[in-house]
Amino acid sequence: TSKAWRPVTIVPAVVAFITGMVIIKFAQDCPKGNYKDLKKSGEMAEISAAASFRTGALDLNTWILFFHYACCFGVELTVNNAAVSFFVKYFELDIAKASAIASIFGFMNLFARGVGGYLSDKAMPKMGMRGRILVQALLLLAEGGCIFIFAAQKKLVPSIVMLTVFSIFVQAAEGSTYGIVPYVNRQAPGAVAGIVGAGG
Repeated sequence: TSKAWRPVTIVPAVVAFITGMVIIKFAQDCPKGNYKDLKKSGEMAEISAAASFRTGALDLNTWILFFHYACCFGVELTVNNAAVSFFVKYFELDIAKASAIASIFGFMNLFARGVGGYLSDKAMPKMGMRGRILVQALLLLAEGGCIFIFAAQKKLVPSIVMLTVFSIFVQAAEGSTYGIVPYVNRQAPGAVAGIVGAGG
């Protein structure tokens, strides 16, 4: 029926809840351990949520990454919303075919975001933070170039190929952004991560 999609949302909700419980039970808060233990040992300062947010929000680098994330994750959301209409309008495809092609953009998330983080991590030992920033800059530039090439395609197959390549750079730039986030302000990593994420 036309309302059959509504109960389908229960499955991801249950999976997300179970995953969250497993993470709470078995995962650490950060690479150094759990926040509670770090605060007890004195490695991590006690700080209120408001003070943490203020510290993160007053750091200019937070807002630079906010803008960077808007240029990759914000672009992803825009393409996700517009891709089907694009293929219907410019290539005269039916909705089912256009949707299948447009879904390729999202599927690149399966690996490309991780690739961006991996490249950022690989650049750090060789060049320090400059390496992470260089990876970020190159991925964003490649993403920008790919959108122009994608938009210029007049045939369907090259358009699909460029959509795929464009998507890989978009998702990789998202991963490389979060390769930088933990180093922006060590006193307020959560605030920085939240503000940067809101940029998308």
